[in-house]
Amino acid sequence: MADYLKTTKKSVLIGGILFSLLILLAALLSLKSITPASFPKETKFFISRIAIWVCLYLIYSYTVFIEKQQFLLWPEKKYPISQYVKSILKLMLTLFAILFCASLFLKLTGTFVESEKIKELTIIFKNNSWLLVFTCLTAGITEELIFRGLLMPRFELLFKNTNLTIALSGILFGALHFGYGTLYQVVGPICMGLAYIIINTRVSS
Repeated sequence: MADYLKTTKKSVLIGGILFSLLILLAALLSLKSITPASFPKETKFFISRIAIWVCLYLIYSYTVFIEKQQFLLWPEKKYPISQYVKSILKLMLTLFAILFCASLFLKLTGTFVESEKIKELTIIFKNNSWLLVFTCLTAGITEELIFRGLLMPRFELLFKNTNLTIALSGILFGALHFGYGTLYQVVGPICMGLAYIIINTRVSS
């Protein structure tokens, strides 16, 4: 990772970050206009998950053919199993505490509104367990690879500020969930993103 800027121009680094964010945003915004109204909701949602995988492929292609770098810049490290267990427990506790505080704050301020999109997805998933599994895999793999695997180390190379990197990655992660229609659906992922990053940073250090 330290040798990245020795072989790749900063403009290419910035271009990769912007390309990744813009292509994700374009995919989210364009899906409503390119899918016919006659399509079932399940089909539209499935197409939206496929679109995220396509975004991941295009972003990966940028890193290989334009950046000429590895997709994942952080070096792989091995840790004792006990450290993984502790990290998972810390992550779950941190997530619970952050999301509880966020939802409590929104309820106390009267800004907590249930998402109609989430209600709709709950009905879809009840009737399509395979789609639920595919959605979980898509979120767990593509979002982590793009936001934590690709963007975080590149933000760190660009800004040379770990705290700014953590905050920016979390905010962008949450902002791209705006399609769920409520403030909590944006604040929640931001809090989750920050928790993931903080825990991952502590494990990696």
